[in-house]
Order: sequence, then structure tokens, then C-alpha cells
Amino acid sequence: MDTTLMPFARRLGFLATLSLLAGSLAPAPAAAQGCNTTVRFLNQTNRVVQQLYYNPSSTSNWGPDRLGANVMRPGQVYSVRLSQAAPYDFRFVLDNGYAAEARRVNVCAVSELIATPQGLRWR
Repeated sequence: MDTTLMPFARRLGFLATLSLLAGSLAPAPAAAQGCNTTVRFLNQTNRVVQQLYYNPSSTSNWGPDRLGANVMRPGQVYSVRLSQAAPYDFRFVLDNGYAAEARRVNVCAVSELIATPQGLRWR
């Protein structure tokens, strides 16, 4: 390689590296920044929701029961602001042991998850 071009090639490589780094540090796209991650859980069954689980879909387990010592009686609503603008998995468990799940729910597009006698719905 011609040694007169070496400094130019190094600078070009350095600039390419800086460009890549700047791209990885750039703010999230506007859609993610404007995402409202508040989700309302509604119990529209005639049973008690004993347990409620949710986690980002990238997590391999359900984690803790988010209701803790509480329950959701028929007609009750529970609201939460999720920590990430990412797909989430949700699981309701009723007092008779029946469980319903929703996987990879886009929380930027869905504001309510509804437990019904037929399973989970969202809107």
C-alpha cells in the first residue's frame, strides 16, 4: 500500500468507527419516545383474578405475581406503567386455576388487557 495514503486511510477508518458509535448512541426513534406504556387490566369475568404476571417478552420467566397479596374482583381495574416500550407477555390466573396468556403484546398500541370468560382480549 502507498504510505502516503496511510494517514488518510487511518482517518477514514477512525471516522467510520465514530459514525458507528454515534449511531449506537443515538436516541430511540420518535415512535418509541412517544409510546405510552400505561396498561389497564380489567376483570370482566365472574371470578376473582388471583394472580397477574407480566414481563417483557425477552424475559424467560414470569417473575413475581404483580398483585401480591391483592386480588382483582369482578369488574375491578388495575393500572400500571410498564418500564419498557417493548413487547410484553401477560398472564391472568383466576381463583379456579384457569389461566389465560397473551404473548408479544405491543404495549405502544395496546392500552387495555381484559380478562373475559373466553380468555384474554386487548384493545
